[in-house]
Amino acid sequence: MSIFRSFLAFLNRRLTWGIFTVMLLGLVVSGLGGGIAFNVGICATASFLMIYPMFINLRLEDLAELPRHKAPVGLALFLNFIVSPALAWGLSAVFLANQPYLGLGLMLISLVPTSGMTATWTELSHGNLKVALSIIAASLVVVVVGLPLALPFFAGKVLTVGPLFILARVALVIVIPLVLGDITRRFLVAKKGPEAFKKLKPVFSGLSSLGLMAVLFLIMALNTNKALLQRPDLVLTLLPPLLLYYGLMFGLSTLLASRLAYPTRVAVVYGTSVRYLALALGIAVPLLGSGSNSSLVVLAIALAFFIQVPFSSLYAKIIVRWHRPEPVEKVLTAE
Repeated sequence: MSIFRSFLAFLNRRLTWGIFTVMLLGLVVSGLGGGIAFNVGICATASFLMIYPMFINLRLEDLAELPRHKAPVGLALFLNFIVSPALAWGLSAVFLANQPYLGLGLMLISLVPTSGMTATWTELSHGNLKVALSIIAASLVVVVVGLPLALPFFAGKVLTVGPLFILARVALVIVIPLVLGDITRRFLVAKKGPEAFKKLKPVFSGLSSLGLMAVLFLIMALNTNKALLQRPDLVLTLLPPLLLYYGLMFGLSTLLASRLAYPTRVAVVYGTSVRYLALALGIAVPLLGSGSNSSLVVLAIALAFFIQVPFSSLYAKIIVRWHRPEPVEKVLTAE
């Protein structure tokens, strides 16, 4: 068990490189081995195993803190669900007009709100952890209702399914794992105690990372992905809008939160700039199914992992230190 825990901890620390490795292996299987056929059951199971452990570490009780943090949470929701998709839509129109499915991947990134890593980055940067947790909880509640309405609007003709279809997939990917994760957390806390549960949290993060890598491998190894191997220019096409998206989100959130106290400001910045990429991937898989077009959406989301982590680390090590000179601890390189 200790060896398995050590492996999961290593996986969390090296997640970005792990993502690169499994994507490359998947493309090798697709290009040289003929690839594998899409199986919705296997991909849906891998998606569940990726998202369910994440939600075990999330406390729904953090919603009770919302009345105490109305201003920063309200600002974060505005940035997450108004500014973020507007930026992605504009960048897609400018850079990805000829690649609508890459644009759809960027829209999914922008519409799925912040992740549990927000809490980690906030704490390591001496931010207000309670505000960060309130932003995470509130954003997840809003996305359940908001995504089925917003995604068809921004995606246009690229997405052929309606809000009810998306709502059903969102319920499958978010609501069910969220409820089961909350039940699991309450059971473990009651049975083992809060301190013992804290020691288990890295295990759940590691299991989620393992599920994430399984999903990425399965998608990139599909027999429909041979076209991707013939188009390395797609990565170069994606880089400018992704870099601009993250640069603008970190910059605008810092500017709009500048009047808030330092710890609250940090929570707002990370609570709006760090996206829930694994959740975006979990939604894309059951929503789009197989085919080269869905692979383009997955490629956009996967590439964002390589940009989000350096941006988050740079903000913690340089910009945050400039505002507050206390030493910043070594941050995790996980999403």
